[in-house]
Amino acid sequence: MNVMGDLANAMKKDPNLQVMLNAGYYDLSTPFFQGKYELEHLPIPQELQKNIEMKFYKSGHMVFLHEPSLKEMHNNVKEFIKKASRNN
Repeated sequence: MNVMGDLANAMKKDPNLQVMLNAGYYDLSTPFFQGKYELEHLPIPQELQKNIEMKFYKSGHMVFLHEPSLKEMHNNVKEFIKKASRNN
């Protein structure tokens, strides 16, 4: 199932929508570059690309199992929420 079209439509309808991708470099379940590629090629106006943030971690599919990555992801998500709240 690919929901990228739905995401692109949502971003076009709400230009304030913020999106965050969190992924492990060593993910054997979801190809690492696929998420990055899909987000970089969304059918959205170029100015909406600034609403997409991507963070990558030295872990696998379950980032939370690698404690240093878990802490880093926690901090990144916390900052993302703060920033997204200020923008709305």
